[in-house]
Amino acid sequence: MISKMKSRPDCVMLAAGESSRMGGWKLSLPLDGKTLIERSVDSVLEACGRVILVTGYRAEDLEALFFGHKRVKLVRNPEYERGMFSSIRVGAEEVCTERFFIALGDMPLVEKEVFSELLLYKDIPAVIPKYRGKKGHPLLLKREVRDIILRLGPDRSMRDALAFVATLAVPVESRNVLLDIDEQEDYEKLVDR
Repeated sequence: MISKMKSRPDCVMLAAGESSRMGGWKLSLPLDGKTLIERSVDSVLEACGRVILVTGYRAEDLEALFFGHKRVKLVRNPEYERGMFSSIRVGAEEVCTERFFIALGDMPLVEKEVFSELLLYKDIPAVIPKYRGKKGHPLLLKREVRDIILRLGPDRSMRDALAFVATLAVPVESRNVLLDIDEQEDYEKLVDR
């Protein structure tokens, strides 16, 4: 069992934002008996060996929630206000696997099959799921992309990093790769699903 876990990729999960469009901190919202962030972590751990959870805003709450979880490594981004790429960089520093995912903490419904589908493309540096022509999450990246991310400054973007490598958008059957919770209406739809 342990060797199987080690062969699974890491996943950098971004959970540092303030949820400004939501009107309240969305990661603590209830969903099927757990919080939104717990559901997101659970879905990723079905496919990944561990989650590198990047915190920032309300970091203490996430640290308390996942305290002692053997497969969740929490890392703080002290400059999370600088934007998402600064959190990606903090998480990428902790990646130990040859390939790794980047996922969003407000996307709790991405199925294991999506991760498995992306993992089929072993030789592509960056693999992105696409549903009906729209790119979504998670991204699957090779270690060479991690190195590029770490070389770029925190004010750059993931688009800047991907400009240096071959990227493949893979059509998937799951609309959940697009379903992130940014506003109250998104959450209400999720609860009503």
